[in-house]
Order: sequence, then C-alpha cells, then structure tokens
Amino acid sequence: MQDHAHSCIDRIITPEERVSAMARRSGLSGRRSRQLARAAEPMAPRPARMALVGEKLWDPGDVLRVRFLDGDPDVQVRVANCAREWLDHANLSFEFGTSPEAEVRISFQERGSWSYIGTDALLIDGNRATMNYGWLDAATGDEELTRVVLHEFGHCLGCIHEHQNPAGNIPWDRDAVYAYYGGSPNFWSRDQVDQNLFRKYDVDRTRFTELDLESIMLYPIPTEHPVGDFEVGSNGELSERDQEFIATIYPGRVPSVQGLVLDGGPLEAGIGSHGEVDTYVVGVPEYGVYTFLTEGPSDVVMSLFGPDDLGLLVGEDDDSGPGLNASITRALEPGTYEVHVRHYWSDRTGKYRISFSEGT
Repeated sequence: MQDHAHSCIDRIITPEERVSAMARRSGLSGRRSRQLARAAEPMAPRPARMALVGEKLWDPGDVLRVRFLDGDPDVQVRVANCAREWLDHANLSFEFGTSPEAEVRISFQERGSWSYIGTDALLIDGNRATMNYGWLDAATGDEELTRVVLHEFGHCLGCIHEHQNPAGNIPWDRDAVYAYYGGSPNFWSRDQVDQNLFRKYDVDRTRFTELDLESIMLYPIPTEHPVGDFEVGSNGELSERDQEFIATIYPGRVPSVQGLVLDGGPLEAGIGSHGEVDTYVVGVPEYGVYTFLTEGPSDVVMSLFGPDDLGLLVGEDDDSGPGLNASITRALEPGTYEVHVRHYWSDRTGKYRISFSEGT
C-alpha cells in the first residue's frame, strides 16, 4: 500500500502580478530592475509547456535577502541552516533578517509547501510570501524538514521539478496518478496534477541535464504510478548532479580558507564548483607523525604544503585512503601548513570529510 505524502505545488505568476510588479520597478536597483523586467516579460503560450526557468535565474554572486513573515523561531532557524546547503555549491548568498526589501519571504500559514521559481519572487508584492511551508512545525523531524526545505529553496534558485525535465520520459499511469493526488493530503484537481507532474518545461529555454532519479527536485514515484518496472523513493538530500548543476548555473563560488583542528574529528566539506580547490590551514604543535585523511563518496586529491613556506610541497595523494579518498601520513616539523583538496575530475563536484590527527 503506497504512502500518501505531501507534495510541493507549482506557483504560477498571474497577469495581474506581472502588471503590479512592473509598477514597482522604478523603486528597485538597476540589477533587480532588469531581473524583474526579464521575469515579468509575457511568454507566448505553448501547449503542455510551463514557465521557462532560463529566464528566472538570479545573477551569480547575488545576495538574496530572506525574511520570515511568521512561524516558530526554532523552526525558522532550522529552515535557515538547512537552506544554506545550496550555498556550498552555488555562487550566491542568503542574508536572513528583517529587511522590508527582502527578495525571499517565507510563511508557514498557507496550505501546502511551495516556492515561486527564481526571480518570479520579484513579481510578488512585498507583504506577501514567496515561499511557504504549510506542514512544517516544531514536531517535524529533521529528515522531512531537510527534504522539504532543500526542495523549495531549489525552486527559489530557479530549479524546476525534475519529473518535468524536458529530457525525462517517465511512463506515467495517468489514471493512477490522478486518483492518488486527488485524495488526502493533497486533494488536487486533474488540472493541478497536469500542472505539477505531467507538463514538461520548454526545451528551448530550459537548462537541463538527463533525468536525475536522485535529485532533490524529484517527487517520490511509487510503483503504482508508472507503467512497468519504475520506482523512485523519497529523495532527501542534494544529489551529486544537483550539486554539479547548480554550480554550473551559478559559477564562481570562492571557497573559504578554514582551520583544521588536530584530533578534532572529521570536518564536513564539499567541492561546490568545477575546478574548486579547498584550502585548510593547520598548525603542527611539535615534531611527530601526523595523518591527513579524506572520507566520503568523492574522488579527491589532497596536497600538503609547509612548514611556513606554503610554496613547498610536502606530499600529495589521490587514492591511498578508503575507496577513492586521499591520505597523507608524514613526520612533520612544528609550524603552519596548508592542505589543498580538489576533485580528481575538473568537471565534477561532491561532498567529502577531512580530518587531521596525530599518528598513523
């Protein structure tokens, strides 16, 4: 028996919202004014097509101000912390605060969970929500909150529903899908099912890859919904392709230099854009044998420089750690060292953990 899950609802800009937004354009900065005009431009209707994501993107390097309109303060903090995971890969920033000019405005009051796509948020009156979490509250578990927040902030950055990817050819059993989403807790009409599941985005104006069955932007697809042997579970984290794709859409992310603590346990990290090199500064307190180790699913290369001369290469490794991970063990003099970590493949991204410990 299939579980009935809450699902995200697409938000479509109305003609009235376009007109209202253009009336407010004069009060915006040059960049925001141009983005609003691009988002508000009417598009010729196309059968079985939806909003065109290529015209809804922010500019790389943009700072998006985010304001909560209501909600439990503890839940607000959890939402903000979760949303920032996208910033490990995209050259954007979120500024959570109380700015009345916030581009992104979050409510927990309306029915359903949804977000306007990318710069469509600029077309919405400043006292209205651009994103909503209708079923998140203090009792919501971390797994569900993470799944929903990453999904909605994906829309906020311009991502479409993956099952509406122009490259996807999911063999839907339409009658089964209509029956499922027409019941509790969604109660969607047939038109809403068409809008949220069956209609694909326009191939000419959408940036996309092949269908990613692990994407955070993909609905769960139980075996009862497609024809034949096809099923997708409830994706709860950014897939590797999600990370690579958003880094391509918003390139230029500059990784920060971080301190790595001796025997402090593994630090969660990630290569968020193509060609990125993460840098870690470490202090070796006394002469001894020390180990630098990466763990996780990514094929990374690690280099060690020092002491105190950060142009002096002490060691480099690719696959001496577990799986495709790197490990460097060296007898080191006291001093300051730098550890550099990059992906083996210059056109890929991915998560990893890094640790610095005494001994082998």
